Amino acid sequence: MTETSSSAQNPAAAPSSASTTESVWLTDFEAAKARAAEEDKDLLMDFSGSDWCYWCKKLDGEVFSKPGFVEEAGKQFVFVKIDFPSDKSGQSRQLQAQNQRLATIYGIQGYPTVILAYPDGTPYARTGYQEGGPDAYLAHLEQLRSQR
Repeated sequence: MTETSSSAQNPAAAPSSASTTESVWLTDFEAAKARAAEEDKDLLMDFSGSDWCYWCKKLDGEVFSKPGFVEEAGKQFVFVKIDFPSDKSGQSRQLQAQNQRLATIYGIQGYPTVILAYPDGTPYARTGYQEGGPDAYLAHLEQLRSQR
């Protein structure tokens, strides 16, 4: 007997590309560091104001939400979303406290700020929005990573 996944039997059960790309973004910093160490990858931390920051929305829409970007960058990075939305009702107090602590530790002064870091959280590069879409952003990240 051949097994098929529920998504193969029912295409509507297959995750959409949006939900697939969202699911790779961790919010628990300690879990992200553990995964990065386990998988021998660096951290890509996105400090964002997801519901109010124009450039954050632009970076997410043009780059971070694209399956091709997630697939390629995911070979080298564990993704961490550190969000500061206006509407905090979807965030636990613990998550809000973690995010505020991380913003202080990494000296975040504007959004979006993207920090590239070793698996232990030690930063080696800082960037933000870049024009050009996923391919240009991948090249930009590779350049930053090569200088570490």
